[in-house]
Amino acid sequence: MLRTVRKTVGGALALLCLASTLVMAQSQGQKMICMQVDGKGNCTAGAGTDGKEITVVGENIARYEPMICVNRGYMINCEPAGTK
Repeated sequence: MLRTVRKTVGGALALLCLASTLVMAQSQGQKMICMQVDGKGNCTAGAGTDGKEITVVGENIARYEPMICVNRGYMINCEPAGTK
């Protein structure tokens, strides 16, 4: 009986930890607008809500298109806002 209760509580705690990790991972994206593209349709610069432009990497994003960007530590990766 005690073993069953421990397994149930342990499983519930593991599930809560996993769910909280996923929620935190989703909230890290930042909305930006693509301000500059290269000749191949890839976004190379984006502007956030403060208006400052930063270098980003975004494939198949048109100029002035909204996008969601995530800082990966070594680059800022962006995807079109409609794909998430």
